[in-house]
Amino acid sequence: MTILIADNFEPTRELLRARLQAYGYQVFCAEDSEVAQELLDEHTTDIVLCNWDHLDGSVDVLCDGIRESTVYRYIIAYTSSSTPLKFGSCSCADDILDEPTNAVQLQMRLLAAKKTLNLQKALAEQAEAYKAVSVKLDMAYQTLHTELQAASELQLSLLPTVSDVHPRFSLDWLVLPSRYLAGDNLNYFMMQDRYLIFYHLDVAGHGVASALLSVTLNQLLSPQPGSPMVRFDPNLELKRIVPPVDVVSELNRRFQPQGDGYFTIIYGVLDTETNLIRFCQAGHPSAIKIRKDGTAIEVGEGGFPVGLWPEMTYDETQVELNPGERLVLYSDGILACQNADGEEYSMERLKWLLIENAKKSLKETLQALEDDLYAWRGAGEFPDDISLLLLEAK
Repeated sequence: MTILIADNFEPTRELLRARLQAYGYQVFCAEDSEVAQELLDEHTTDIVLCNWDHLDGSVDVLCDGIRESTVYRYIIAYTSSSTPLKFGSCSCADDILDEPTNAVQLQMRLLAAKKTLNLQKALAEQAEAYKAVSVKLDMAYQTLHTELQAASELQLSLLPTVSDVHPRFSLDWLVLPSRYLAGDNLNYFMMQDRYLIFYHLDVAGHGVASALLSVTLNQLLSPQPGSPMVRFDPNLELKRIVPPVDVVSELNRRFQPQGDGYFTIIYGVLDTETNLIRFCQAGHPSAIKIRKDGTAIEVGEGGFPVGLWPEMTYDETQVELNPGERLVLYSDGILACQNADGEEYSMERLKWLLIENAKKSLKETLQALEDDLYAWRGAGEFPDDISLLLLEAK
């Protein structure tokens, strides 16, 4: 351990030097504050012993400089006068030595200094360890943030990009994830030039697990081998469209048991020649039909979510969508959206907004809904994923 003695009174300075060296300390001496500062800059010093009366009035400047340094040093102040020092008169000091020539008192003060310095060193090492952990956590967070952002962009890229999928029908959608990744999903596409397939689903829960199941379902519910949507008819040598009830029943069979990973869905088939929609509702909010006369009605009776009970049976609902009418599928995140007063976004408000914007384009209607939801929510994230699918007969 290294000690600096700052005292312009040579007898006291030399006495302390000899005594401290005898105790095994490495000692540097300075006859004024300028030399003391130079020695502090040049050497690693643990303790500073300074005479508060004999540094030509510059002791305050020396001690202030020590305290402003990033290196902690323990300061012991003493005086050669008969008047004892008080902490109020030397506030920068860690301790006060009444008699610098008193060997017992000196050793006691040095012992206290050692304990404090060891504690300070341990705290500094702990702070460095925390800092290293913090840096690693920040790096891990940045990596996770980047990966989640990429996953979010990938998930959004799976959503439909075309609005006018048929000369007489248009679709558009809105997805507002409560976090990076959404458990909500939707899609639509034409098959056999006549049938418009569409679905809207909501996986229970939030985060990565829900998003992974959502993406899995997105890939499964596409016209490809192994999909429950189509069956190959060897006699006709073509793919036959599977009725909505059978599609949902097959999904329920495949996704057993799912525990918290169950999901709700509306899966529908629109015959573009007859304007008839056949859909299966499995625990999903009932669809809303915006009629040409400016009224809104709910279509469907609920059903049970997919992935809870293996022997569940489902029903089919039919509805016509005539020119000028719209069918709206939405997730319960819309109605669960609360404002600052804890009020939920009501079904009446949703119907009113859809009716008020019924004459506008699908994109304008969705923008109006998005603006209204953000205004309703105010600050903070949405408590649940929000999504909506609009289907319009021209």
